[in-house]
Amino acid sequence: MDAAAFQRFTAWAEHALGGKVVRAERQGERRSGGRPAWFLDVARGGEVLACYARMDRGAEQLISREFTLEREHRVLRALGEAGARVPRVYGFCRDPAGILMERVRGDFDYTQLAPGSARDALDDDFLRELVRVHQLDPARFVAAGIESPASAEQTALHDLALWERAYRRALVRPVPVVEFATRWLRRNLPAPPQRLSLVQGDTGPGQFLFDMAPADSARGLPRATAIIDWEFAHLGDPVLDLAQIRTRDFYNPGIDLARWLVRYEQLSGSRVDRRKLAYYTVKSMAITPLALAGMVQHMHPRTDHAEWFAQDVCYKRATAEALCEAIGAPATPPELPAEAVTERSAIFDVLEENLRDEHKPAAPDDYARYRLDLARRLARHLRNADAFGAALEAEELQEIARLTGAKSRTLAEGDAALTALIAANEGARDYEIAAYLYRRAVRDEALWRGALGAGEKAVYQRLR
Repeated sequence: MDAAAFQRFTAWAEHALGGKVVRAERQGERRSGGRPAWFLDVARGGEVLACYARMDRGAEQLISREFTLEREHRVLRALGEAGARVPRVYGFCRDPAGILMERVRGDFDYTQLAPGSARDALDDDFLRELVRVHQLDPARFVAAGIESPASAEQTALHDLALWERAYRRALVRPVPVVEFATRWLRRNLPAPPQRLSLVQGDTGPGQFLFDMAPADSARGLPRATAIIDWEFAHLGDPVLDLAQIRTRDFYNPGIDLARWLVRYEQLSGSRVDRRKLAYYTVKSMAITPLALAGMVQHMHPRTDHAEWFAQDVCYKRATAEALCEAIGAPATPPELPAEAVTERSAIFDVLEENLRDEHKPAAPDDYARYRLDLARRLARHLRNADAFGAALEAEELQEIARLTGAKSRTLAEGDAALTALIAANEGARDYEIAAYLYRRAVRDEALWRGALGAGEKAVYQRLR
């Protein structure tokens, strides 16, 4: 967003609130959900309103044309009117598109919480609010313009066709794990729920704010202050949100999955079908590489580039692991080659040191420091590729040849043969394809080790 567009937004905000913007700070890091966002202080009548501006990300992701900010604004208003714990909305600006809402007090980093009574209390508080949302009358959201699914396929897959359309439109070369996952999902549709619910579509750790010691709590136990980011909210099966919790936990690990499922069942009075949960976990994990495929194959230098690359490889691994879990195939990691020291290794050391220890500390603000760290992560990836990228590619080509029965000279050629095999498969080879895709994903992720950010600690928590 350019300065002129943001100036139009602040002028609109001042008019909407009847005040004056006295501070505007762009949100740094990945806390904004990959879109421009600002903290605004608006002086009005002797008080200062703490506001948050959630802005349009433009054409960076084609799916944003369907899941618009204006749609999210309508969902937030309907939730607020129902008494749900969401940020209060002050209004929606059309040019430039942006939601102006209250800035809710709270932290978002769930990983800082150690296991124990405090974290259990927060988990229960969040799950209680999620159950409450799931039990709201879906007619409330239909009235707000949210479409109700008309079939089992629409209920289960909802937005998959939209993601696929964006994926196909932007694709340079197919992504094998995405090709396999989308076909497997359509071949294994679950039964629809007895009752539709509003599902957040991206819920769990990192998607709610919490107060560690709220003043209104006699015991000082933490509580969820707001559930945030309703961009992908829709009417569907509440089990999807439980799968999304697994998706969020993968990148923000810390939940006790078994306890969360039991507590959800106790609070909702409904048993969670584990087979259905495994199905929706495949869908939930696959959405990220579906969404990012076009972006990473056409990476713009002003986006959160290293973070998008990292999330892409991490969630490819998670998707492959979810497929193995659902199919019953082994998720056995391959042996990785040793890191070779080349004549370029010392140059990469210098580049990383300059970015990390010279330029980042001298940066003027959090946003600039974040951008420099993204550049450092790219340098680390290039060092890995120099050290063992060729060895990994040779292993990949051997595995693809064993699967397809044909040797390939390049990875692009091998992926074309693999994609043809996946398209022809009707289920008979699910087991071996899923097991291979997991090994492939582990190798892809290895090329980004040291540059994965939060993904360095990403762990797939399997169902017991």
